[in-house]
Formats: sequence, structure tokens, C-alpha cells
Amino acid sequence: MENFSKLSEGMVVRILSRLPPKSLIRFRCVRKLWYNVINSPNFVAKNLTTSKHNKFSSSTCILAKHTVLKDSNIKDRNEILEVLRDNSIETKKILLSLCNLCNDNDGDDPNLNYVVDDFTVPLPLGLLPFSLEIAGHCDGIICLNNSFLDDIVLCNPATKESKLLPKSCLLLPPRHPNDYDEIESDVNAVGFGYDSKVQEYKVVRIISFITGVHKPLPSKAEVYTIGTNSWREIKAQTESHVFWAPSFKLFLKGFYFWWASICPPEQEIILSFDMNEELFHDIYIPESVRHDIVRCNRGLAVWKESIALLAYGGDSGAQSFDIWVIDDFGVFKSSWIKYLTIGPLEGISIPLIFWKSNEFLMAATDGRLVSYNLSTQMFKYLPIHGVEDPPYIQAVVYVNSIVSVHASNKLEGINNSS
Repeated sequence: MENFSKLSEGMVVRILSRLPPKSLIRFRCVRKLWYNVINSPNFVAKNLTTSKHNKFSSSTCILAKHTVLKDSNIKDRNEILEVLRDNSIETKKILLSLCNLCNDNDGDDPNLNYVVDDFTVPLPLGLLPFSLEIAGHCDGIICLNNSFLDDIVLCNPATKESKLLPKSCLLLPPRHPNDYDEIESDVNAVGFGYDSKVQEYKVVRIISFITGVHKPLPSKAEVYTIGTNSWREIKAQTESHVFWAPSFKLFLKGFYFWWASICPPEQEIILSFDMNEELFHDIYIPESVRHDIVRCNRGLAVWKESIALLAYGGDSGAQSFDIWVIDDFGVFKSSWIKYLTIGPLEGISIPLIFWKSNEFLMAATDGRLVSYNLSTQMFKYLPIHGVEDPPYIQAVVYVNSIVSVHASNKLEGINNSS
């Protein structure tokens, strides 16, 4: 330690920037110099870049949101279903589980052991499994949206930081039950990402309004930035309606994406939001996908740094997945290319994410997380299991970072985070 203290500040920065968040959090207490270095915006950005582009690591960190029973002794499926129907907060809890995966093992054992760190989502945010969703992730920060409470929380599982965002500037108080003509508001969509132009992390929220007998009014939109810790209204510029669907929302290269529809005529699309320009765009899906009555379910994923549309479905419990990719990212009227078909795969409920290019992570019908290798066509089962309906399970490729959810300083040098 004495020799280490004699190193130049530049050398200290180079060494510390390669360390994981857990170590850096501890080392902030060693010396005042280290505390100032680790908390500086330049160092945070340098450490983040190192984490995202570490060529010497063969592992990938997966963060999964799933529900578990507080009583681990309950094994019978009927008992599990009975507990899930019980809305009591005493019976179950929602976890964010960090799992380090490695696909270097080409052995025949599909049940590999991984170290998993679990974080319990605090109440009341984690009150009901179906009301909580990961509404985006970027640079180690996870955005959690509770549709039941209209609460949004930003958290960094690596540093254990969390922050409840201020209340909306557009949402109206609940309508009186007997006043049918009063305007009622509802959150239609939430997204989270990074604006490289002003170097700020942002949350976007679309709010819909109805009056009378469900008569729709123009939607409104608002944006929150960490730096100002406040919401401001922006021009909505879209009348698309965002649908809830498993694994159909993500942030990539400055854009956030949702599954939506426009009418008239009724037509499904991908709605995108440009974090830099704060503009909405409609992306039309392939005609053959729209009219496919077998693969009628949709999903979104990142495939080799591009947006991929997953059209999936099947008969007799076997799902097939068609992977479509936009041929020119950013030109939204460009054509789609059908890249490949995966399956049919037995016992699979929904797609989740791709990792390491050739690994396809999915949720099985029994709630287990399973990774399918596209080359070997072998399954690997992760030690993560959800007891809720599989569509409520979510997963993201997670980047460990020390980016603070409270920071007001801009992180220079971060470009198009994904």
C-alpha cells in the first residue's frame, strides 16, 4: 500500500479505472485523493468505457427481473398458483438478479453453475409483479416503472443506489367515480436512455387522456433529466398507442423503441423516440410479418448492434422465431431483411435477449431462464427461476458501472450508449 501511494495520480487513475464497481466503492474510503478521483465525471466515464469494451473478458452480465416466493419450501405447482393469486405482499417478492454468464464452456453439461447476486425490489414499488417493469437500461442504470403507482425509480444495482423520480407534471388526479365527463389520464409508455448531444440521461413518458365514454384526446409527452431532477413537457408529435408486450421495449444508439399501433387504419408499428432531438418516429414492420397468423407474437432485441424484430409463435407448445433486421439503422423507411429462423423449440414461452451474438436467452413455460446456442443448438439453464407468468420476466445485458443516479455532472466522452 505504501508503494501504491507513491504512484502518480495518472497511474492511479489508469489502475483504478479497470476495477469493478464493488472494489471502487470500497476504495473511495482509502484516501481523499482516491475519493475525488473515483467520483470525478471523467473517471466515471473512463471506467464505463473500460467496462463496455473489455476485450479480455469472456463473460456477460445478465440482469433479470423475476418473482419468487418468500416461502422457499413451497414446491407444488398448485400451491404456487394459489400464492400468486394472493395479492398479499407477505407471500412473494420481486428480485433483480445479476448473473455472470460465460459461453466459453463447450461441454455437454447444460446445467452450469453461476454466481447470482439478488436484489429485492423495495416496497411499495415491488408490490405487484404485473405492475413493475424494466422501462429501460443504460450504462448500468436501470429504470423501473410501476404502472399501478405511476412511480418511476432509477437504480444502479452495482452501487446499490436508487432514486424515486418526482411526480409527473402532466398526470391528472384520479377521476371522481360519478363524474363521467371529467378528463382522465393514464401513462401509456415509459422509456429511458442517454442523450449524447447534451450528455444527459433522460426518461420519456407518454400520457394518454380520455373523457366522456372513453373518448380519446391528444396524447402528451414529458421528459425527465437527471441533471435537472425535473419533468418538462415536450411536443408529443405522435398519436400512436403503445401496447404492453413482453420483451418489446429497448434503448439502442440514442433511440428508444416500443411496440405500438396507429389508426385509422389499425396498423402495428414500432414507435421510436430520438433522445437527442426529442422526436417520435413510426417504423413500419414488414408486410409478411403483419399477416403471419402463426408467428403472431412480437419481440424486440439487439442483434449484432442492430434492431431486430422477432416474430414468433407455433403449434403444440413449440415456438419458432423469425429474426428481421433493418438494413440501415436510422433510416426508418428502409426495408427489413429476414436474417434467420430459430426453432421450433419446445417448452419456450417468450424471447428475452441475445448475448455474445450466438446465445439466445428465453423464458421457458415453467419460468426458468434458458440460453440457446445458435451454433451448437444446445440449451443452458440459468439458476434464475420466476414463479409468475413467463411474460412478466424481463432480462437485459447489464454493464457494471459507477454511474450515479444522483449525478448532475455531465459524463464527457460517452457516445450513443446502448
